[in-house]
Amino acid sequence: MSSMLLLYQAADIDGYLVSDEMTLSPLAVEGNVEWVLCRDNATGEAFTLAMPACDEAGYQITRRLKNEYALRDALSEQWALKPLGYTQYQGRYALMYPAFSWRTLSDTLCLPTGSLVDFLRQAILLTSALSQMHQSGLVHGDIKPAHFFIIDDERYLLGGFGLTTAAAQAQQPPLPITGGTLAYMSPEHTSRTADPVSSLSDLYSLGIVLYELLTGRLPYGNLDGGQAEWVHHHIASEPLPPHRLRHDVPVVLSAIIMRLLAKSPETRYQTAEGLLADLYRCQSNLMPDGLLTSFSLGQQDTQRNGLTSDALCSEHPQAADILSAYNEVYSSGKHALVVIAGPPGSGKSSLMASSLKILQHKQTLLTVVKADQHSPVLPYAVFTAAFRTLALHLLGFPAAEMQRWKMHILRQMGEYAGLAVSIIPELGVLLGQKATSLTELHSLDARDKFNCMACNLVKAFATPGRPLVMLIDDVHWADQATFQVLQNLLSLSDDIPLLLVLSHRDENSLPCPTACGNLARLRASASRITDITPEPLSVKTIARLLAGQFHIKTSDTTELAALLHEKTGGNPQFTHELFRQAVKDGLIGWQKPTKWSWDRPAIMAFHYSDNVASGIVARLESLPAPTRQLLGQLACIGGAGDTMLAAHILGLPVTELVARLTPAATARFISLTDTKYAFMHTSVLDAATGLLPVAEKDALHHFAACTLADMAGNTISSEPLFRAVHHIGAINNIALLSPDAEPFAALIHKAVKRAKITGDYASALRFLHTAHQLNELIGPDTRAAFMLEEAECEFLNGNLSAARDLCSTLLSAPGDLADKAVAACLMAEIHMRQSDSQLALETAISWLAVFGIQLNRHPDKAECDAARLVLKADVGKNPYTRFRNLTKVTCRETEAVMNLMASASTYAAFISPRLQFMILCKLLHLTMARGISGASTFALSWYGVLCGDHYDEYSRGFASTLLARQLVYKHDFASFKARTLLPLDQVSIWTMPVTYAIDQAKATFDVAVETGDRTSACLALRHIVMNYLTRGDHLDGVQTSIERALSYVRKAQYRDVEVILLMQRDYVQFLRLPGTEAFSGHHFTPPVLRVAASGGAVEPIFLMQFWAGLYKGKAHFFAGEYACASRWLAQADALIELIPGHIHMLDFHLYSALALSVPLSPETVTDEALATFQRHLDKITTWCAENTKTFSDKAALLQAERLRLKGDAIGAAEKYETALALARDGQFHPIQALACELAARLATTTGMRFAAEAYIKGAINAWERWGAGAKVRQLESRYPQLTTQGSQTALDTRAFEQNAVLSDVQGMANAIRALTEEINLNRLINTLMMMLVERAGAQHCLLIRLIDGNIPEIQARATTTADGIKVSIVKETPLATDLPLSVLAAVIRTGQEIRTGKPEAFSPFSQDHYLVASGAAVMCVPMFKQGQMVGVLYLENRLLPDVFTAEHSRIVSMLGAQAAVSLETARLYAELVDENIQRRKVEKQLRASQKSLMLGEKISHTGTWHWHLEQDIMLLSEEYTRIVGLPAHQGSLSMADFMTRVHPDDFGVINDLVTRSVRNGQPMQAEFRIIRTDGVCRYIKGIGEPVENWPEVKEYFGTISDITAQRNSEDAVRIAQADLARVARATTVGQLTASIAHEINQPLMSIVANAGAALRWLKRDPQHLENACKSITDVISEGNRAGEIIRGLQALTRNQEAEFAQARLHGLARNIHSLSRLEMERRAISLELDFQAANDRIFCVSVQIQQVLLNLVINAMDAMADNDGVRTLRLSSSQPDAGTIQFDVVDNGSGLTDALIVRIFDSFFTTKAEGMGMGLTISAEIIKRHGGKLRAANRDSGGSIFSFTLPVQPEDNT
Repeated sequence: MSSMLLLYQAADIDGYLVSDEMTLSPLAVEGNVEWVLCRDNATGEAFTLAMPACDEAGYQITRRLKNEYALRDALSEQWALKPLGYTQYQGRYALMYPAFSWRTLSDTLCLPTGSLVDFLRQAILLTSALSQMHQSGLVHGDIKPAHFFIIDDERYLLGGFGLTTAAAQAQQPPLPITGGTLAYMSPEHTSRTADPVSSLSDLYSLGIVLYELLTGRLPYGNLDGGQAEWVHHHIASEPLPPHRLRHDVPVVLSAIIMRLLAKSPETRYQTAEGLLADLYRCQSNLMPDGLLTSFSLGQQDTQRNGLTSDALCSEHPQAADILSAYNEVYSSGKHALVVIAGPPGSGKSSLMASSLKILQHKQTLLTVVKADQHSPVLPYAVFTAAFRTLALHLLGFPAAEMQRWKMHILRQMGEYAGLAVSIIPELGVLLGQKATSLTELHSLDARDKFNCMACNLVKAFATPGRPLVMLIDDVHWADQATFQVLQNLLSLSDDIPLLLVLSHRDENSLPCPTACGNLARLRASASRITDITPEPLSVKTIARLLAGQFHIKTSDTTELAALLHEKTGGNPQFTHELFRQAVKDGLIGWQKPTKWSWDRPAIMAFHYSDNVASGIVARLESLPAPTRQLLGQLACIGGAGDTMLAAHILGLPVTELVARLTPAATARFISLTDTKYAFMHTSVLDAATGLLPVAEKDALHHFAACTLADMAGNTISSEPLFRAVHHIGAINNIALLSPDAEPFAALIHKAVKRAKITGDYASALRFLHTAHQLNELIGPDTRAAFMLEEAECEFLNGNLSAARDLCSTLLSAPGDLADKAVAACLMAEIHMRQSDSQLALETAISWLAVFGIQLNRHPDKAECDAARLVLKADVGKNPYTRFRNLTKVTCRETEAVMNLMASASTYAAFISPRLQFMILCKLLHLTMARGISGASTFALSWYGVLCGDHYDEYSRGFASTLLARQLVYKHDFASFKARTLLPLDQVSIWTMPVTYAIDQAKATFDVAVETGDRTSACLALRHIVMNYLTRGDHLDGVQTSIERALSYVRKAQYRDVEVILLMQRDYVQFLRLPGTEAFSGHHFTPPVLRVAASGGAVEPIFLMQFWAGLYKGKAHFFAGEYACASRWLAQADALIELIPGHIHMLDFHLYSALALSVPLSPETVTDEALATFQRHLDKITTWCAENTKTFSDKAALLQAERLRLKGDAIGAAEKYETALALARDGQFHPIQALACELAARLATTTGMRFAAEAYIKGAINAWERWGAGAKVRQLESRYPQLTTQGSQTALDTRAFEQNAVLSDVQGMANAIRALTEEINLNRLINTLMMMLVERAGAQHCLLIRLIDGNIPEIQARATTTADGIKVSIVKETPLATDLPLSVLAAVIRTGQEIRTGKPEAFSPFSQDHYLVASGAAVMCVPMFKQGQMVGVLYLENRLLPDVFTAEHSRIVSMLGAQAAVSLETARLYAELVDENIQRRKVEKQLRASQKSLMLGEKISHTGTWHWHLEQDIMLLSEEYTRIVGLPAHQGSLSMADFMTRVHPDDFGVINDLVTRSVRNGQPMQAEFRIIRTDGVCRYIKGIGEPVENWPEVKEYFGTISDITAQRNSEDAVRIAQADLARVARATTVGQLTASIAHEINQPLMSIVANAGAALRWLKRDPQHLENACKSITDVISEGNRAGEIIRGLQALTRNQEAEFAQARLHGLARNIHSLSRLEMERRAISLELDFQAANDRIFCVSVQIQQVLLNLVINAMDAMADNDGVRTLRLSSSQPDAGTIQFDVVDNGSGLTDALIVRIFDSFFTTKAEGMGMGLTISAEIIKRHGGKLRAANRDSGGSIFSFTLPVQPEDNT
């Protein structure tokens, strides 16, 4: 809680002052605006204050608050938060509002989204407030949630009117600086569109608010994004429809929001009322379940500004005639001519546009050309333009189609191809030909040649089935050569499928007879012509258009349509203009949200349009003769006027006048009421004027002049007076003027005076030129008076040369001395305005001498002091009484002398101020002696200035000027008002606040403009700027004021003031704008002052030199160049006594003192320096005594400096603080900044680092508040650690550049620097794409690289989304779905940029399917590097078709050119980086290989050797020496020595191998044994490769490996493999133990039985020997059988060497069957044998094949274990070919899965509960060793198949 002073309203300002009984409660800070609640503790009354929240934003916020207060009268409490007043709080401007509970819409957005019912309620409230504001004629410009204040649940108030403008102002060209809120601004705010900020912009911003209210999020963007990013979002980002974010949102409600967010203003809602109507409809139709029926949007929306031009002629009905002509050409193959003729505005262009829309969809080649009146007339311009379009169209075709066209055109053109290329460059690209030189084209042969070329060219493009259609608009402006070509084309050949459509004005409005002749000859050449005259709009058509515009019934607009039709004749253009003007003038107006009304009588009084008037004039003769006579008389009286006045002049009763004119009114020649008449058109007026003879007209003018002169004497109105002078000037017969010459002269003089009073100097001069007719009829005094008036009017009108010549004539001619004194004053002022004050002073003094007043041109100070004392004695003690009682001067000559003295004093001010003082004293003495005049008040006022300037009597001087102001108003000395008021601001600055002085200077300017005193007005403007700088106004505003002042001063041709203003402007710009170089006063250059002899134009040299020295010194001081500053200020010091004093003296003394003191220290300061410093301080102290508020801060600052120089640091610090506080309270920002800087210097020297930093921050903020950007940049670069960034977000209102070109150019340097600094290719592409999309305002962008010069490849894509720009790097071939391929092809082939706009605008690519379907605007720009096209940049925008401008194209081209270089550099760099990476990888791999080699040698027991054959030296690796058993240090060995170590059994073989290999240059490889020196035998594998220097092999490289362990391992593996196989066989056999036992038991039992039988047979008696022998034979047989079984088992289980031998595969299979038969029977498995192979002889190890068969059979049996049905095992064989046998083992078991088949032959893989998983692995390996392959597969009917193949031996047939 803080206290402030109680507010009360002051009497003299529209604001509030304060006293001490109020408390402050903070409410909120929004967008750098602080809102606080103020409450009076005594009364309880409260109000709300809004003010800048910080000093940094003070200027911008204050400017917006002041703008809001200026609009206060336009705001209503019904819909706006209206300020009550304004005040100052803590040095900040603040607005006062009624007390309210702070709550805005932005506070509710953080809550969850509400129901649709709640949303619609709020949307209607928000829109209602906006609608009421728009109806009040305001455009808000900054709609956002924070500016909607919630008063209660049913009421919102709009606030934040800082950027609000009147709707009329909003349509003006935009200012260079504007503002807005990034997240809510419209596309128009960005200045990237041609549309101004308007009420439609508010609707767009409201759309964002409603979108956020409905969905809980912004439609696009990131709150952390910068201005460029947000600008791009509003230009090119398309938001996601609300119904896709929130599923309960009806589609129609979503469509309403999306319509508000349309990028193009014309596609949005046009009024808040139209939006409101749709929202109400949604509210009423919303069902309880949330359903909402869709409806057509905008039914009650309408344009407020009138009909759109498109609405008038969108679909022209006569386009069907052109289509019929096209169909005839298409079917017949013969050319036709269509001619559209009509007056301007009749709809010719609209008809062509309508037909173009139709023809674009036909099978045709189209070209559209408009002949331009203002373009240079070039030969064949229209013809060549047409075919350049066609050639560009063909260049967009695919390569194959373009090639066909190329061959067709070349065949058709023949030898004329080169000539065609010479005028159509694009054709050269298409045909691949160079141009033929156009020599002697003016000759007949050359013309014939050109005509033949043109004819062939047309034939080439016009093909059967695809006619050529050429539309030429405004052909009457075409060049003569084009007409000749077209004429020749139509006459040479009839068989050309060409439709030529021409439009031109009708015969009455053609520009010249030549055009008429050209068109006639062209028509004569055509055999088939269709003439079309655009029909005017009918009343019915206009009524229908108006009904569509107003959304009402056609019957309700028929009356207005009839009125418009009557005035315009149905001409579309004139109808549109009349309607627009009527809306603008309020004759057609908006009464209610859905109702329009019109003022019928006012519209009836409108003039006819030209086309209607020309027809009416032709009917003038049909009027009755009295009516025609009266019309002629009325025309002489005036085109419009009062019927009573006309009746008085004509001597007719009003009733009779009206009766006679009724036929003319009925025929619409005039509009007529009882009181007014007016001719309906100037052509009617001119025709009526010609109805009277000259003599009758002169007589009528004379009578009218006399009548009006009598009326002028009896009225204060100027109209009769001016009309009388007009009639005097219209009289041709001078004799008529003679009797009334003197009265007429007096009348003219009176009119001149009256016109001068109103500031209409042009009319005054016109009246004076009328007076020239009377020169021979009037006396010399009257002529002199007229000449003096004319000189003064020429002077006031800015024609100084003419005024000077007239004054010279007056002064040299005989005449009255008083007139000559006036002329001398004027002549002197002209000299002054022409910057020759010396000559002006001499002129005035010379003429004063004529009147006996002698002056000393160079008085000294003593003379001035004496004159002052004498004047004081004459005036007495009470000046008020002395001067207020004086009577006015009555003597004209005395008054003239006094005026001349006043003028002389003015000029003396710039030459000799003391002479000025002496003249003023004499003039005041003369006043007291002769009486008071305007010159007296002037003298009294300027005397007050000199009192303060010369004698420090500032209060006395101020009182003197106030007395002069009273007297000049009391006596109404109009011509001296401004000159009397001018000194008031100059003297009040010493005693009153600066604001008071500024107000007085502004008042002086207003009075000067009002009275025509341009000299005083210019001087007042100079004073205003000086005072602005003294007050510390923001430099942006000061510069704006200077620019406005310069505009006025240049018109007034006052060079002196212009030079000073230019100097001030350069000084302000020097401080405002930081340059690229270091901040230095050398960069500020005052103008070079010209010195010339008297009589030539020179500036007041002393004053100019002083200003130059002062501003140059200040510039150096601010830059810290104190020595230079002192030098320049010393030059100004010498001129102090020679110039008039003003506030600039403050700057001189202040900065002279500071420039002296700042560089000094207590140790270096001298007494002389202190004395000089004290002189300046004393002057400011004197002023401080008079005006503490203005000067105390400056005095305190200098006092602090004096204390510092005296070594009193503490006292200095206190004084700096005092200066800071005073400057802050007075808002003298530059003084506050200086105090901070100097205090920081002191704090630094005393070791107070933190205090110094705080002071520097304060200085930066103060300089920023003043707008001195250069000083800010200087301190920020000097103290970068103290620089702070702004805290604004996208939700805050901010100022930004609206000039898109300036903004883009400023960003180009940063963009190009970013491209040049980036070297990483991917980052570079990403940066480039982001820049292109943002700066061009594109939705999509493609970076296309050209491979081999012409093959496009998309390298990157960029797409604008609601979340930002997404860039992806790709490598793709462009497709027809990516971009218009025709545009891309044309750009690649021509190397030219192509840019398209709105889809309806014709271009060579209008028929491209991509452009037709998408409606996109595209820009395709080639990229060049060193003259070679290397790529293409493609950009498109579908939301704003006209977003791509020529300026954007230039920027994209510049970025593209830089990008081409940067991309190539980045690619080279990337390749170099890749190469370096690869090199480093290789080097690393090599190093790793070396290490790995050494390690590998040790691990693998491999050594390397390098054998030089000539020296027989082998270089050995460490591992080699270890393997061979050499000493560790031995690194070499000879081959001969090595061979001694080879095992004797292997020596011969190795020796032969080495010898043979060396002889043949072949590699060598062998495995052998060596015997080391320690006697150990090692197995060695040696490899050697010869170096490629055949035929003389000189070197070998090789390796030796110790394979002893390998050999041992291989032997062990073989033994282990044999054991494993045997174990596997044994295991398999073990599984058949029962079966094998059964097989052995059978023969054993048979042996026992047969043996027993044999015994029995032998024991019988008689013995049965035969039977016994048979039994014994059976015993032997069964024994052999048992032996075979046992031997087979032994073979399967014995560990024996594998021996290959021939065997029968079928037999082996049967053996296995015998072994497994019993097991099969036990498992109920039936066996099928199907041996189909004819040859089963194989070469094998029988036991191994048996092992395979046995393993497969056992696995098959196991697989059928779970089969509950019939179990079948089938063994079969087949012969795929003669050399192969295939054996299959098939079961009907569980089968195999795919995963199982893949792994079934892997080692140790098994599906059985028990087992090693090696059976199938061993089996597969066995079959592989036998030259076959074992496979597994599933049976279709169930089960599995295992099959193997083996090679078979041929059958032995011998």
